[in-house]
Amino acid sequence: MPELRGTRVWWTVALTACALALPAGAADGPGVGQPLPGFTGKDVLGQQHSSQEYMGKPTLLVAITDKNAGDEMRQWFDAADQHAPASVQRESIISLHLPFFVGMGTVRRRVQAQVPRQFWDDTLVDRDGTLAGTLGLGSSQEPYVIALDARGQVLAVVNGKADSPQASRIWSSLNTNPAPLEKKK
Repeated sequence: MPELRGTRVWWTVALTACALALPAGAADGPGVGQPLPGFTGKDVLGQQHSSQEYMGKPTLLVAITDKNAGDEMRQWFDAADQHAPASVQRESIISLHLPFFVGMGTVRRRVQAQVPRQFWDDTLVDRDGTLAGTLGLGSSQEPYVIALDARGQVLAVVNGKADSPQASRIWSSLNTNPAPLEKKK
């Protein structure tokens, strides 16, 4: 197993069920300069989380909408080790549109087998594409990557590989982002 070095190392999220395309119109992701749409979702262990948890620190959010995009997700987190400040929180969403007969328990077990345990609470999983739909993400074999500032505003959105020319938009926005917000007591 590779050294974790305190950052995310993700393994392929290989699900055996067929992923289906999301409804037409969902494709581009949230708007740059806009707040991230609010949502709730469950992590790998089934615990509820909210998009409000991304507030307070700049965030790198990597979302996959295709069962074969796990390798590409891992590459984004590996690239973050080189390009993003350590203060940037790293979160992930696996939002697939799977057939009704694929249960959430099956999906969670497959994800648990691929994602290191210490990152299970940072990985939201949904089998019916709800999170992708809320964020305006279409089905893609390449991850959607969203850079957020400490206030939850979208700084940049890329649908592509970590080594693509567009990736520089993510890294530059996270590197020029203002300092984290102070938490109110």
